[in-house]
Amino acid sequence: MPILYLVLSYFCIGIVFSILFLFQFIEEVDKSAKGSPWTFRIIIFPGCVVFWPVLLKKYLKARNEKRHD
Repeated sequence: MPILYLVLSYFCIGIVFSILFLFQFIEEVDKSAKGSPWTFRIIIFPGCVVFWPVLLKKYLKARNEKRHD
């Protein structure tokens, strides 16, 4: 049962992060995503939910690089 709670927590965090990422932060990580249609964002949503730790790391790196420029 604790494994189930761990997996559920991972996906809940992933859903919240993905919504924020797809509507606010994606352009900082990938410049080509600027102005992308909402259909593209819906298609990549499941991948963002699963790989949210990787995307968070990329976002923090991009933000840090932007701050040093």
